[in-house]
Amino acid sequence: AFFYADNSKGTTLLAIDPSGCGHAAFPNGKLQLTSQKHGGVFVSEEGSILRSWSAVKPLAGEAILLDLSTNIQLSFRSRQLIHAKLQCQGMVEEYDLGEVQKLATDSYLTKSIGTIRMGPERGKQILDVDKCRQAGLEARERRLAAAGGDGSASTKKANVAHITQDDMQKHPQLREIVGRTEELQASVREGKWDVEVFVNSAKLLETLSDDIPTLRLGDSLKGDPFSQKLSSMPAMQPETLRAMLTVSTTDGRALPLSASIKAASGRYRPDHGAHYTTPRRRLQLLHSRNFDSYVRDNAPAGKVVVVCCMAGWLPQCRRVEPLLENLNGELHAAAKPVGQAAEGAALPEFILCKFDMSNSRMLRDRYNISTLPMFLMYHNGKLAYASNTLNGYGTSMEDMRSQARDTLSNASRGAYLPESFKFGTTSNNMTESFRETLNGTAKVLTS
Repeated sequence: AFFYADNSKGTTLLAIDPSGCGHAAFPNGKLQLTSQKHGGVFVSEEGSILRSWSAVKPLAGEAILLDLSTNIQLSFRSRQLIHAKLQCQGMVEEYDLGEVQKLATDSYLTKSIGTIRMGPERGKQILDVDKCRQAGLEARERRLAAAGGDGSASTKKANVAHITQDDMQKHPQLREIVGRTEELQASVREGKWDVEVFVNSAKLLETLSDDIPTLRLGDSLKGDPFSQKLSSMPAMQPETLRAMLTVSTTDGRALPLSASIKAASGRYRPDHGAHYTTPRRRLQLLHSRNFDSYVRDNAPAGKVVVVCCMAGWLPQCRRVEPLLENLNGELHAAAKPVGQAAEGAALPEFILCKFDMSNSRMLRDRYNISTLPMFLMYHNGKLAYASNTLNGYGTSMEDMRSQARDTLSNASRGAYLPESFKFGTTSNNMTESFRETLNGTAKVLTS
């Protein structure tokens, strides 16, 4: 149940769910009462707590009375006893809110007077027969009330097929309607109504077809629900009919995609076309079977080939790979298009490739690599640089550019690393085992 204030903002004055949980607010929107299953609190407009309760310690004393507005009053006693009254223009409406405790908590456990502790029936509940009979009688009365009966022989059945005026007279809420029905029947008998027009469908169509064009649809007032041609629309809704008959110009087009779907690498609609461009360019992936052939034979002559040794499970590699893809996109964008190149397509300043260390141990065994990401730079098939840092100390993209230029300069004058190059041996022991690590590297340091 929701009650709103009659203002431009529509402030929520009361919100209660079927479990009796919710809140009541002041006219300015601040909370003044909160009800939850584990308890609640009632505060003043200044924020001080006036009353509080919990599931173990229920609300003591009188019920809380609130004037939510000039027309709405609320009485709160518990989650099961919430009463609201609405007064407007001389009319009064009363509402019983909250949880229906009777049906929610009524079970055989409430009628138990103990538990059998000995014998083969131990663990079973001992029920009070009188309480069971009383609960059955109350349930029967509720069913009769829901079915509209009063316990008499004529209304004992829960499913009454036909409700007459005599049945309606038994309910105070329906007596006024029955009285009006009798007045209407009396006026018809006195000749105040042309009943024949409404009884005879032919006269009804002849008399009211101009005012109600839907009567022309067929014998029934609803017409054929499966008909695709509405005869009344030219007279009642000509613009709507004209719009329905207009041939659509967008049926053959693809639906527009959002920015998030456009950036999803074509997973949702690969045949939709290109909608999103990014400066990033994927690194060429090298495998162990084609690594040597590419570096020695297939790589462009005179260019530095940077092989980035990566592993997808390592956070450092996941952070640096997008930066490398951005740099790769900038390098290819700076190269001349095919039409402007003197001899074929222009190549980037240096070639960026990637080697997945999780798929092969080839480079790890060849160079004794134990740190990732690792950058290997080749020139004309020879290793010219190998380190996990760039330009001496950095790992930024400008450091990558600077290191590639220095490597190209050194390789041009024949400064290559030896073919048997390997990183120094180290230990896989943890830091707390420093003595084992020192013993494992002492021979290398002193040799």
